[in-house]
Amino acid sequence: MLNITENPQQTAPVLIPEADIFLFGRGKVNFSWNFTRKVPFWFLYYIAEPGARLDFGGRIVRPSGQEIILIPPNTPFCSACDSPFEHLYIHFTAGPPYSRVKPEVMIFDHSICGILDLLLNESSSSDAAVYAMLFSVLAAIPPEQFGVGGTPEDDRIRHAIMLMGKGVHREEICRTIGMSSSNFQRKFRDATGVSPHRYALQIAMEKARTMLSFGTESIGGIAAACGFADRYIFSKAFKKETGMPPAAYRSCRKKTEDSVPV
Repeated sequence: MLNITENPQQTAPVLIPEADIFLFGRGKVNFSWNFTRKVPFWFLYYIAEPGARLDFGGRIVRPSGQEIILIPPNTPFCSACDSPFEHLYIHFTAGPPYSRVKPEVMIFDHSICGILDLLLNESSSSDAAVYAMLFSVLAAIPPEQFGVGGTPEDDRIRHAIMLMGKGVHREEICRTIGMSSSNFQRKFRDATGVSPHRYALQIAMEKARTMLSFGTESIGGIAAACGFADRYIFSKAFKKETGMPPAAYRSCRKKTEDSVPV
């Protein structure tokens, strides 16, 4: 964490929590939006109108609009689109004390964040505004959501997770944090429950799904943006993960979008 310089009125330094956003976007969902997830990073959704449906192990949540939904790491959930809706999403990692938050969905009124209108305006939003929203939501987490366990607080692994979210390769990460590859592999699995390769793949696939669903980038461009050497390696990995090639996945989303009345 970073220390902010003390002034005479402070009784202790103010600490800035570690958080790193690796995916941010906004727009209208008018395709199936059918996903099943349980991943070791955070989701934040602002759903501006009815239409979304989220299933948290049998607990069905149908946002009525104007809700902010916060989903901690390793929270299993499924999502679906009953009718078109506007939303904003942030996928991120966070260090302590948020590594101790229980894997349970939290729903907040949009009033906890005073800059949503700014964020929904693509021409006027900024990185600072996105992080301001993120920190305002994290600050609203009630004390009872913090458990005694959580991810082991190893500074090196937290640093590695931040670097992985930025697409840094494992060899460079090991050099940066001063760990051997084998030790990093073991410590990372102990901290997150998955291997470094699996964690990086989950981030890449999440980014790829989003780009295929909402963007117009070519398959080759998406492969490069997600850290794959070429579109063929990417297509093979994507099919193994989702059950269909990237082009078919995009086509399926487009057909569903065209069939949903707006």
